[in-house]
Amino acid sequence: MKQQRLIERHHPLFSPVALVSTLLLLILLGIALWQTGGRAFSPGKLSAVSVSQQQSGGFPDHAAFADDCTQCHTAFTGIEAAGCESCHTTIATQRQEQSGLHGRINATDCAACHKEHRGPEYDLFHAAFDHFSNEHHAALFLLDGAHVDLQCLDCHENDRFIGTDSTCAACHAEPTLHQGLFGTDCAACHTSAGWRPARLARHTFPLDHGGEGEIACATCHTDNLTAYSCDACHAPAEMADEHDELNITPAELNACTACHPTGLEEEAEDRNS
Repeated sequence: MKQQRLIERHHPLFSPVALVSTLLLLILLGIALWQTGGRAFSPGKLSAVSVSQQQSGGFPDHAAFADDCTQCHTAFTGIEAAGCESCHTTIATQRQEQSGLHGRINATDCAACHKEHRGPEYDLFHAAFDHFSNEHHAALFLLDGAHVDLQCLDCHENDRFIGTDSTCAACHAEPTLHQGLFGTDCAACHTSAGWRPARLARHTFPLDHGGEGEIACATCHTDNLTAYSCDACHAPAEMADEHDELNITPAELNACTACHPTGLEEEAEDRNS
């Protein structure tokens, strides 16, 4: 009889008391979820810093939907980029068009840079800069050399990040030494390592034209170093006579490098072929 009673005894997990306790717990959890919209399970308060310039989803900040976890979280999946893009439409457009910063770095894990649940004063936008230093090259401007220690706001004034001019002239005033001679193609002579030493690294024409070594800049660049003329050595009337049989227009005659990219007569295209 005693052995039979032992056999009939319920397992502790399935006893009436355990089942009733579990049911009550589920009811309490359901009430908490219904009344708070998920706030009871939140690991921390959402940011109340305005993100109005970064999105158009109708919310002034993330704290405004603190009771609706589904705005960001998908059950059994987590946070997906599509959920963020439903509000952050500008970012969505960048990713679709592969333009702008987020399109170029192909960002898919928004929470990796824009972390949440760190309190109402937490600024998700500016805090992302701490995670961005290794990605700046994707924005088509490598931060190396003299640029490596730049802070974001050194170039992006007033929190303006989209459409920032990345040319040298946007940050560096033309030195008096140049006197308007060199134009704004600084990279033709300078590198990010520093302004000095400067060396002409990019030139569309051989500097030893004529086979007698480097010729003086002013020989071809009579007015400034961004424009050139062949007329100083090659008289226009004489060139017109020599090209008379080639049937070319006056405009083509003035575009010498189109046929003579390195200034050699024999490299000209055969216009009659």
